[in-house]
Amino acid sequence: MSKKTLTLSMLTASIAVVAGPAHSAAFQLAEQNATGLGRAYAGAGATGDNASVLGRNPAAMMLFDRPALSTGAIYINPEVDVTDNDIGEHANDIADDAVVPFFYYVRPINEQWVAGFGAFTNYGLATSYSPDFSAGEIGGKTSLETINLNPNIAFKANNHVSLGAGVNAVYADAEFIRYAGQKGAALLGERSTEVANLAGDDWGYGWNVGLLLEADENNRWALTYRSEVDLTLEGNYSNEIPAGPGALNGQSVPAKLDLTLPAIAEVSGFHRVQPDWAVHYGIMWTEWSSFKELKAISPQGTELLQKDENFENSWRISLGTTHQLNDQWTLRGGLAYDKSPVPAEFRSISIPDVDRTWYTLGATYAYSKNLSIDAAFAFLDGSNVAVEQEESKFGANYNMTSGGDAYLFGLQMNYLF
Repeated sequence: MSKKTLTLSMLTASIAVVAGPAHSAAFQLAEQNATGLGRAYAGAGATGDNASVLGRNPAAMMLFDRPALSTGAIYINPEVDVTDNDIGEHANDIADDAVVPFFYYVRPINEQWVAGFGAFTNYGLATSYSPDFSAGEIGGKTSLETINLNPNIAFKANNHVSLGAGVNAVYADAEFIRYAGQKGAALLGERSTEVANLAGDDWGYGWNVGLLLEADENNRWALTYRSEVDLTLEGNYSNEIPAGPGALNGQSVPAKLDLTLPAIAEVSGFHRVQPDWAVHYGIMWTEWSSFKELKAISPQGTELLQKDENFENSWRISLGTTHQLNDQWTLRGGLAYDKSPVPAEFRSISIPDVDRTWYTLGATYAYSKNLSIDAAFAFLDGSNVAVEQEESKFGANYNMTSGGDAYLFGLQMNYLF
């Protein structure tokens, strides 16, 4: 078991993926490839530009008659600010920058079967406040890092129907730290006194299936489902509280926290309307209602920390286009709207989530018939929202405002063998 400060902090604060609140809703990450980023991931399961399609739809591997490889990364630069409206204190740029890598390989077995493997992530987050921030009890540090190892197999039933399925082995590492803040300092002496420090990790397992319907080579639809993954993050819990209920005075005890990564379903379409133009669209549903609370307990069943989340199921809709400029250059553009699953009464500055609109551009340069390079840029526009939250530890009421935007840059290499 890892002793690192696993992104368990996400557990205790409100999970947020590798890149903070700059990607998809809550702590979900949509950034499984750079090609799709250029069109806001519209038509992600039906397009099949390169091997990265297996991250969204294993059945689409049947679009390949040669081995294919895609690998790259997306850099996420969130700009999220939080204000304590009661005293006017600001915490700027609290969501950490992140690099989200990915790798995919597809290998045809024969005309009816294709196998593939992907390594990517669907969930992650990182937010960091100064230990001296006024609302340290609900801010602090929260991080979650995950990796999904995903072998897949696909079968072509006929010229119009392909099926795919895969297994997901997900590793999660999390860390959660909270401080006394201004309102706890009256009891504990310093704002920076740690009132909770939790770290843990675990492996969890799930499955995914996909369907690809092909009317012809110019019109395709996809339906995909990725199951939830249950994790029990095990690690250590400590605090610097010197006396009173739950005080550990710097000592650590074993702890565990149950966490469910939600299920995802997606419908997407691809239509080549002209020899050099195609349109793409998609609707993604995430079962966030499975994320009810974050609660860490000791091996004896003692509650060490608890936070209600009560997320609601959410949707993401996207629309994009592709233009084949010439034999070497392909251009893309897209729009998407991401609905936050966080009810207003449960908003948190540890996961300062808001509705967001995506504006994206991308391009592919074909260096040769076998080698191509993708680049993409996205601007995520998020609004400012009120965060009114009450924490029982110090009987404190918080009146906060949080919000911000994000910039994403993606680069990817594709090769046909």
